[in-house]
Amino acid sequence: MKAALYLRVSTSKQNTDRQLSELQDYASKHGFEVAYTACETVSGTRHRYQRPGMERVLEMASKGEITEVICLELSRLGRDAMDVRSLILELAEHGVCTHVVNRSLRSLDKRRRKDHVTMMVLGILADLAEMERETTVERIVSGQQEAKRQGKHIARPKGSVKSTERFLEENKRVVEYLREGRCSVREIATLCGVSPNTVVKAKRALSAESATLPQAISA
Repeated sequence: MKAALYLRVSTSKQNTDRQLSELQDYASKHGFEVAYTACETVSGTRHRYQRPGMERVLEMASKGEITEVICLELSRLGRDAMDVRSLILELAEHGVCTHVVNRSLRSLDKRRRKDHVTMMVLGILADLAEMERETTVERIVSGQQEAKRQGKHIARPKGSVKSTERFLEENKRVVEYLREGRCSVREIATLCGVSPNTVVKAKRALSAESATLPQAISA
């Protein structure tokens, strides 16, 4: 039985150490061989086709290279309820069981058939995750509006915007792959464990940097 571990965080300030440790322990305990580990830094609102790691998991599922997909929490798969449902159902159609470790839930039963009660519970949890995200956004917007009414300044503090040099320095591997020019944006994102948006941003920064360099004067 081969498994793919799926780990996700929303920002680069977070790390996946705890997720990885718990998922590896779970796989070992249940006798699963870990065939692939997808580790992504991307918002949960991004659909699965916008996540190279998840695309790879689905590709492996369709080819019969894995039988299990393991995540720590359902929200790691995404914050869009319909997208999460669709993802779990697509995996099930390939005979791949989705495991949600913190809830001790699995989408297929021991006979590799859909567990309809569990699927219903997973659907409810996905709805709750989406509602939680929407509530958080509403609170942030409401707080910003109230601050504006009180005449408070809510923009970024001066100097808090990351400079281009610092951004490129923090994404050295991305820059190296871009300069080699042998990989696509999605391939670089997967290799470096970052979002495709980060790769695109680095690509634009490098282009702008090249444009500002003085041109050589021909003899």
